[in-house]
Amino acid sequence: MLLLSGVALTGWVSLNFVRRETEAAIVTSLQMQRLVFQMNAALDRARRQERDFFEQWSSAGFLNARDDYAAEHGEQIQQVLRISDELQKLLASAKVSDALRQSNPDVIAYVEMVQNYASSFKEAVALVGELGMDRTGVLSQLEQKSDLLLDTLQLAGESELIALYSQMQASEKQYLLERETSARQGLYKAVEDLRDAIVRSPGLDVSRQVSALEELKDYEAVVEQIVMLDVEIRSQVEGFDRQAAEVSDKLLSVVADEVERARSQIAKTSRAASWLLVAALLAAVILASAIAQEFVFALRQLEIEQAKSERLLLNILPETIADRLKQKPETIADNFTEVTILFADIVGFTKLSARVSPTELVNLLNEIFSEFDGLADRWNLEKIKTIGDAYMVVGGLPDPSDDHAASIAEMALDMQAAIAHFNEKYANSHDQPIDIRIGINTGAVVAGVIGQKKFIYDLWGDAVNTASRMESHGIPGSIQVSASTYELLQNDYIFEDRGVISVKGKGEMKTYLLVGRKVETPIGVA
Repeated sequence: MLLLSGVALTGWVSLNFVRRETEAAIVTSLQMQRLVFQMNAALDRARRQERDFFEQWSSAGFLNARDDYAAEHGEQIQQVLRISDELQKLLASAKVSDALRQSNPDVIAYVEMVQNYASSFKEAVALVGELGMDRTGVLSQLEQKSDLLLDTLQLAGESELIALYSQMQASEKQYLLERETSARQGLYKAVEDLRDAIVRSPGLDVSRQVSALEELKDYEAVVEQIVMLDVEIRSQVEGFDRQAAEVSDKLLSVVADEVERARSQIAKTSRAASWLLVAALLAAVILASAIAQEFVFALRQLEIEQAKSERLLLNILPETIADRLKQKPETIADNFTEVTILFADIVGFTKLSARVSPTELVNLLNEIFSEFDGLADRWNLEKIKTIGDAYMVVGGLPDPSDDHAASIAEMALDMQAAIAHFNEKYANSHDQPIDIRIGINTGAVVAGVIGQKKFIYDLWGDAVNTASRMESHGIPGSIQVSASTYELLQNDYIFEDRGVISVKGKGEMKTYLLVGRKVETPIGVA
């Protein structure tokens, strides 16, 4: 009896060790993995707000851009810090193994890096304020210097001087829009060309020539100040993506190593326990059954946590992309010669956010975007991301299809119907109905996952930029499409010719408004 009891007790202790290893290593490791994913996602949203701020401030105005993007950036940074606190509490709990607990300094380093990045972004916003503040910023000084120079040049009455001045103004606008090296060099050349023309001008006497050169020199000095501020702004946030990826990858690597170590230990312990259970099987059937149930429970817990992790991964990436990453974790970049991209934006979202509570606003967005997600599934489309109140979806990838443009058109029309139903449902709850602006474009893109372990599937290419412009230059309540999309859909759908419009960064473009269907459902659309 003592021998049987000893064998049974040894088996029970061994299987309890298996259960503790499962709870402390695998379950906790997967919880930590989910927190790191959430932390990275919040940080990515902050980065998008940062990019939107630097792209929009010169056109929207510094104060508007600061209110729209910088404030949201701060909220996302706070979300990162809240998740990091939860992660540190998890690492300090008794259920965590020593190997995982030793990764806490990496979490602290991640938090310090995020805090430094947030401070750098605030400094960069302050620098932008020096550039764009109304009537007092450097851009206002540049405009004043430019106006003084124009007044002097007009006294000469020479068309060449005015033409060169206009070229300089065009180069200035291009540089302020793009902030690229080539645009800056073009502006410098335009200044030099105008200086040479002033020196050669017969229409300017000596005093006016000296005055024009001095004013041009003052103008050039302000340009140099803008360039220096631009360089300083860029230096505030450069290198952060690489550092964040390195620390994040290290945390995820620690989690993966811990899971593998626990699985190995569990396998060894399971084999030893199996031999002990076989030896005691005939004499302790009842006890062996209880131990087996504990073992099954431990394995079931492992399967449940693995299934949760798998669902989380598939919620972030398309299934085919997730399978490729699991087989061979490396950068994925696939070329697609023809896909159709849709951008949708809630009109008046900023005004709406000022009228309702944050909780009500989030619930409203969740209801609308959840409906859109269902439409994306219905038409076999790939949702890419949401950015604030904007929604992006694409047809034709990661699995190419022939009906991508028609599927996108169907979803766009269904989105309008969904918004109309939403307004009808809440007719007595809001001051005014909401509306959406939709833009669609068809073209070639590169799609994939960049970085080592940044689990975000995204698109790149001019076709994406054009689709975004179709939305931002569209009409509230309408679906604006490019000529490339119109060519694919004109036989099955009803369009209004909007004509040629000026599109930021693209110039003059022919666009159309999608009105409805010529038939109930186009052939080939599921």
